[in-house]
Amino acid sequence: MLELDAGTYPVPNAGLRYELARDLRLPRGSWLRLRGENGAGKTTFLEHVLIPNLRDRHCLLYLAQDMDLQQNTMRATLALMGLEAPQGLGELASAWIEACGCREVVILDEFDKYLTAPQLDALGLGRFGWVVQVSHLERPGVRPDLPDGFELTFERPDAGRPEVHLGMERLWPV
Repeated sequence: MLELDAGTYPVPNAGLRYELARDLRLPRGSWLRLRGENGAGKTTFLEHVLIPNLRDRHCLLYLAQDMDLQQNTMRATLALMGLEAPQGLGELASAWIEACGCREVVILDEFDKYLTAPQLDALGLGRFGWVVQVSHLERPGVRPDLPDGFELTFERPDAGRPEVHLGMERLWPV
């Protein structure tokens, strides 16, 4: 079970305070989509709330946003491991995932801006226990490789205030 207790999660350095009204309890085989406007605090939530609360109980593979800034490091690391370092971003992401021994939780922060739907499907995300995706795009269709889909929405009622309300919705099965 991937879990985060209901509560208030302050991130003082970012000037944000996340309010999760109910417990987050996701069974193995779940897709969790984090959705909100630009600047709503999705990546900050990942890096300062979700990842710190999960890393002691789960093996995490985090593919951060701005892959174009990371690609040289990824290629160099693959080469140091004696593995092929492909040129295309989709192929590079696949090689990176393959090289990592973690198959429990994969976190994709705005990866859909680099990969087409077929490239995303080719990553074989169904072999992970949980998939967490940050996205601004339309909701994904039902993924047959993952039996449960959820969406965590980020809402800032007043951009000048620190509160970020987190709402949870089941996407599939319905």
